[in-house]
Amino acid sequence: MRFILGVLIGYCIRGKKHLLAATLTVIAIVCFIVLPAIALSQLVLSVRRERISRPRQTRVPSIIGLKYETAETTLLKSNLRIRILANRYDLPFAPGLIISQSPQADELVDHGTFVGVTISQEHPDNPDKESP
Repeated sequence: MRFILGVLIGYCIRGKKHLLAATLTVIAIVCFIVLPAIALSQLVLSVRRERISRPRQTRVPSIIGLKYETAETTLLKSNLRIRILANRYDLPFAPGLIISQSPQADELVDHGTFVGVTISQEHPDNPDKESP
C-alpha cells in the first residue's frame, strides 16, 4: 500500500502520466477500500446467521427446597424440563423436597434442557412405618 501511495504522490507531484496515476488510484481504492468493505459485510452477515441459528437460552431458577410438582411447574415456565437423578435421605429436608439441582440456579442454558434433581426421602429404617 505504501508503494502504491508513493507512486501516486510521485506522479501527482510531477504532473505527468495522468492516466497511470488515475489507474493506480482506482486500483488502490478497490484493493484497500472496496474489497475489505465487501469482506467485512459478508462477515457481519455470517455472524448474524450464526447468532440466529443458536438455540434460545434461559436462566435456571432455584428449585432447591421445593416439592417435585412445584419445581416442575417452575421449570416449565422457564422452558426447561426436570429429571430425577436420585433419591436420598437428608436430615435437614423433609421427605419429598428437592435437595440439589444440576445445572445450578442462575446458569444460562438452552431452552428444553433437563434439570437433574435429587429428592429427599424418608429414612429407610423409619420405625413409624410398618414392614410388610
